[in-house]
This record gives sequence, C-alpha cells and structure tokens, in this order.
Amino acid sequence: MYPVYLLEDNEIQRQKYAEFIKNGILINDTNMELISSSGTTDHFFKKYIPKKQALYFLDMQILNDKTAGLKLAQRIRQDSPLSQIVFITTHDELSLTTLERKIAPMDYILKDKGLEEIKKRITEDIGDTKKELQEYNHCSKNRLDYKIGSRFFSITMDDLIMLYTKKDIPGRIFVIAKNQLAEFNGSLNTFEKNYPNLFRCNRSYLVNLDNVSSYDSKTRELFFVDESSCEVSFRKNKELIKLMSHKEK
Repeated sequence: MYPVYLLEDNEIQRQKYAEFIKNGILINDTNMELISSSGTTDHFFKKYIPKKQALYFLDMQILNDKTAGLKLAQRIRQDSPLSQIVFITTHDELSLTTLERKIAPMDYILKDKGLEEIKKRITEDIGDTKKELQEYNHCSKNRLDYKIGSRFFSITMDDLIMLYTKKDIPGRIFVIAKNQLAEFNGSLNTFEKNYPNLFRCNRSYLVNLDNVSSYDSKTRELFFVDESSCEVSFRKNKELIKLMSHKEK
C-alpha cells in the first residue's frame, strides 16, 4: 500500500483535504491509503515512518511557523528522494524557496484558488503519482535499492559489480559499483531473493555477471570490469560455466 500523508493545522480545511485525498484515491483506482492526517508537526512525526516512496500534502505554515512545512519537506526529501511532495498554502512568495532548497515539489497549490480547484489538483496529483509509480515499478528491476538509516539509495544494475559480506562483521553488506562503494545492514539472502538476476557465487558474494570481464574455471576466480575479483564455490562452478557460455553466444 502506497502511503499518503497530510499536514494542515486548520481543522476544517484538514477534514476537507482528507476527503479530497480519499476521493482522489478512489477516482484514480490506485493502491494508496491516507495513513496520517495531522494538525501539528509533532503529531506528524508520531505517524511518520520514512518510506522509499510516499505522497505528502503539506501546508506551508503550521500555527505561527511560516516555514514549518518547508522544513518538514527538506527532511522528507533527505529521507526518501523518490517521494512526491505537494504544498497547499497561502504563501505564493515561498515557491522560489522550494527551488533554492532543492525540494522539487510535485505541485504548489494556492488556497485562494478555492476548494474546487484544490480538489481538482489533489485528484490530478494522485493520478500523476500513480503513473510515476507504475513507471518506476516497470524499470525498478534495473536498479538495486538499499537503505542506510532512514535514507533510501539506488544503484543502476549497469553500475553494480557485487554485494558481499565479511565473517567478522555479521549482518553487514558491502557494495561495490563502478563509481561508488557503500555498506549497510542487511542479508544477502534477501537480496538474492529480490534480485534473481544476480548470481550467488558463494556464501559471501552476490554478483552481477553483466560486469564480469573473465572467469578462470580452474582456480574458480571471477574477475570484474573494475579489476576486483571473488572466488566461486566448487558447487557453483558448473552453473557459472553454463551461464557464462550462454552469455558468449
């Protein structure tokens, strides 16, 4: 279920926007749910769980803080860069500030346009989010996603070399890509299940065969385009030879 959050300090407006969001979800026939409708940032954070993707409708001013929604959006953008953010506000003068702070909102709805316009824009934003989600899911097989703390990251499969673990650091995964290194908590078994295009060459290594430069079947050593290497287990040797031969055809 794709989560939707609402932050609006005016109770009457909050109830209306929540109604518009729920109707927009039905109209667009999408797998979304309004999981939080908050009147304060404190209440928002009680419900807030950083997700890889979510949709946020935020009032810019909360109580006496003119930029409360703006500051919250910065936090959201840091936690989950793929999320969509929509401002519903009276402060048209702050629209440029969202660009300066690299928040990149999906929409900027002004309250003085009236409830019908707000309802229309909310429905359209939900529809646009649905389309983007479908496009992302279509190409997500070409990306490897991982999480460090509360922040989400992605690596294209074209760049990914391998994931591996170390015996002396259990529960920690190390990543080698063409242009970056990373490490995070996790399980290779989970990634092997979620990314069947990767090859488990031994208990500690999960590799991208598209970035292999050569394989020595006698020493069972696998070499990659970045000059890194790893050992293939005896049990996996025949399977890898078969896979490599198919790739050469």
